[in-house]
Formats: sequence, C-alpha cells, structure tokens
Amino acid sequence: MKRWTALLMAGLMLISPGVVLAQASGAGEVEEKNIPIKVTEVAPGLFFQYHHEESNNAWLVTNDGVLVIDTRQHPRRGEELLAAIRKTTDKPIRWVINTHAHGDHYFGNAVFKREGATIIAHRDTAGMMQQQFPLEMKRRQGYFKQRQFDPGEVRLVLPDVTFDSMLTLKLGGRTVELLYLGAGQNPGDTFVRFPQERVLFAGGPFSKNSWPNPSFTPSMSGWVDILKKIAAMDVDVYLGGHGDIGAKADVLQEAKMLGDFDRGMREAVAAGMSRDDIVKNVRFEQYRDVRNYSG
Repeated sequence: MKRWTALLMAGLMLISPGVVLAQASGAGEVEEKNIPIKVTEVAPGLFFQYHHEESNNAWLVTNDGVLVIDTRQHPRRGEELLAAIRKTTDKPIRWVINTHAHGDHYFGNAVFKREGATIIAHRDTAGMMQQQFPLEMKRRQGYFKQRQFDPGEVRLVLPDVTFDSMLTLKLGGRTVELLYLGAGQNPGDTFVRFPQERVLFAGGPFSKNSWPNPSFTPSMSGWVDILKKIAAMDVDVYLGGHGDIGAKADVLQEAKMLGDFDRGMREAVAAGMSRDDIVKNVRFEQYRDVRNYSG
C-alpha cells in the first residue's frame, strides 16, 4: 500500500504538479488567472459561486432562511462569501454543510457560526476535520502568505450535527438531501441533492474538466463507481467543489479520466516501473486540456 501510494503521488506530480504543491506539499500557492468569480442562479433561489483557482460554494435562499454549502479556506474568504450571499438575500443563515475535510472548504466556518448557523457534516468528515486540522493548516501556509492572510485568524469550528448515510432537511418549504455513498475523493464525501430543482452539489469527488487531487482517496475504483452512481441519478445540474457547472456527460467524463489514470498507474506498477520512470514516461496526453494538467 505504501509503495502504491508513493507511485500514485508520482503520477499525480506528472499530470498536475500545481495541485500537489497546493494541496499536498504544504506550499499552498495558487496561480490566479483572469477568470472572475461568477455567481449563477442555477434554480430559483439556488445560487452557485464558481471560483476557478479556489473552491466553489452554493447557497439556497428560502422564506425561512439560508442553507450554505462549504465556507472557503480562510475567514476573510468566508466574509467574502457572506457578502456575496447578502447580495441575494438578507435572510438569516440557518444551515452550513461541510462536504469534506479539506481546509479550503471549511476554514471559513467561524464566519457562519458567528451568524448563528448550525453546521452539518458526515461523521467521517467531522473526525478528519479534528484529526487533520494541523496538516490542513500546514498545507495552506503558502496560500496564506501569498494572500497576506493571517493564519492565526483560522480556528477549528467543528460540525454541530453529523450523519451516517442520509439526512433530509426541510427549510422554507424546500427539501435538501445529504447523501453519503462511500469514500470517493475522501472518506466522508457528502453529496447535497436538491430533488425539486434536480441539482446535485458533488463536493470533492466531481470537478468539471479539472484534475482532482487523488492523494486522499482510499480507492480510485470506488471513486469511479461513485461518479457513475451520481450520473445515474435523477439530476440535470452537477455542481463540483471545483470547476464550473456540469452535466451528466461531465461526470461520466471524469469517471473515464480517473479510470484511465488508475489503470495506467496500476499497469506501471505491474511492469515494475520506478517512481522516476513513471514521472518520465507515464503520460495521459488525451487529457492535456484538462485544468491542472502539466505533461
């Protein structure tokens, strides 16, 4: 397992060194591009905020208050998210859902806790948030320095409520389903389904046209299976933790890409290739146009 993990990381360094630096080595810097943050109302009262180089968010506005998905990777970014929400409503923030335990998706929790929100996550996500907080802080020090954000402003704010397999919320006549289908990109990966709107927020496992970081997954094949399951759902719009708005074809394309990556890495291991050989010789040129690819 240790050898496979090392070789998996070698492959990741080949195809997406920026992600490894940002999410695994502790450097954490991100390269900003001239792609502005975009907010789209994907269904009545349901908003999606797309940030090309960082993490995405969504929020549902109802007569009884607001539900927010993920809170960004520093309280200052959390304040920016709150300001974006306030452009769409002055309703109170009732719920926050943390989809997984990467700091760029929950380090803004304190802002929303201050607003009176109840924070929800899968039990495995809650456990990982507590256990891996020092590691997540270390991974993002370069980002904090680059943005001149004070790391001391980040504090661990854990979920108030956890769930095991499914949790249904009712807010202002709207239904929101929290689903756990097993470990995908991470243990605890939570999908947030809006059944009336036929929309799914897919968190870590899905990123449209973007190489996700596979260094945390316990099973690449399990991850691929989960993507196929959500593609079969009665859903039209898929919102990823990274990447822009997607459709079923985008989810299946990522499943194919990760399957090809998994198969290519296993073939390299079976052939006895060293880590250096993989870095030099194993390429996935058919995906060269995917965000974070670097051949």
